[in-house]
Amino acid sequence: MSDKRVLIPGDIYKHFKNKLYQIVGVAKHSETKESYVVYQALYGDFGMYIRPYDMFMSEVDRVKYPEVTQKYRFEKVERTMAEAVAEPVVEATLKSVSEPDVVQTVENNEGVNPYLMEFFDMKTSSDKIEYLTSIRNKIDVRLISDIAASLDITVEEGDLDIRYSSLVSCLRTMARFECGRLR
Repeated sequence: MSDKRVLIPGDIYKHFKNKLYQIVGVAKHSETKESYVVYQALYGDFGMYIRPYDMFMSEVDRVKYPEVTQKYRFEKVERTMAEAVAEPVVEATLKSVSEPDVVQTVENNEGVNPYLMEFFDMKTSSDKIEYLTSIRNKIDVRLISDIAASLDITVEEGDLDIRYSSLVSCLRTMARFECGRLR
């Protein structure tokens, strides 16, 4: 781990193939003590991945990928930059539905819903509930599914209102078990 760049859980990195990922943490193999980066895709099914630390921090193979301009395989992006990268794609895929304030995002692996990014910034389950309430008229089924996947929970099937209520109910349960004490 000689690389001076430091991986911090929650930071967002861009792969040289232009996909965004969020750092979950750095883990050690129990037998070999080798370090691995645990990270989550911020697109598609929000899959979780691990990669050897040295490989994650390595430079792009210029022989194999001569056209790539990015120096490292993964490079940190500031959250505002990540939103700026995602926002034009999200805007291009937005379309109005029956209610003017309701937004439906088309499934697109290139963009990250800005409401989802804001949700990730919420610290407690109570904050998350409050945020969801504030954007209630902008929530769609895809956003609920993405949030549920990020929290590793399952929401009830049904129309938007049923799914929203199920998500909020899960968050209320989580809030009851959160501890505000300092450790």
